[in-house]
Amino acid sequence: MQDLPTINNQLTSKELFDAFKVQLVKDFQQSNLPADFVVNLEPEYTSLHEKIVFELQRNEKRTDFNLMNLLYRIDISEAQLTRYLNENKSKNYFSVIAELIIKRVLQKVVVKQYYKNQQ
Repeated sequence: MQDLPTINNQLTSKELFDAFKVQLVKDFQQSNLPADFVVNLEPEYTSLHEKIVFELQRNEKRTDFNLMNLLYRIDISEAQLTRYLNENKSKNYFSVIAELIIKRVLQKVVVKQYYKNQQ
């Protein structure tokens, strides 16, 4: 996956960051999770990460919270999650998941943008 300087560089592009937020809203809403927090996100990795961790923890208590549904929607497999959790045993569970979410959503946006520009 991408390293932090690359992620921060991609997030500083207004076009990419706006597309990132649109995709994040879509993924959260289609997983039956509130996405109102996305409006106030800043294009900086640490801030994004903290807010997503907070939202995951806040929604964990909901009876209809289905984390695997969200990860499936974002396209993060159970094998990826297990491998990444094993590689980052010292990190908080939701912190690892938030990192995967940011990287995968950004990756989807960059790929879509690339193919859009090719046409």
